[in-house]
Amino acid sequence: MRLRFYPRDGSIFIEQDYLIRGVPGRLLKHFVEEYASSGRRDFLNREIRRDRSLQLPDYKDNLETRLILLRRRLEEKAGPIRLSRPDRGRVRLEIDGSADLEIVED
Repeated sequence: MRLRFYPRDGSIFIEQDYLIRGVPGRLLKHFVEEYASSGRRDFLNREIRRDRSLQLPDYKDNLETRLILLRRRLEEKAGPIRLSRPDRGRVRLEIDGSADLEIVED
């Protein structure tokens, strides 16, 4: 599958369909990049919060809310990417096939 990510606003598209933007879009990009480079599927909330490249807001930690929103959007699309919660404080990327992530600078 083909994913396009726009760093300007964190928008992410799966094939031609818009999925989400902002922090949830950056989170999905991060998960897919890690999966593509190392095969890693499991992520800890603690490490996500510490990753400055995700540009999480400092003033209010609402990571859980962003992850729930992303998970729901992925479920609505019923596509080849899903997020699950195997344990407390963990997120698992479930992906069918392989993902080609394109970063689109405008």
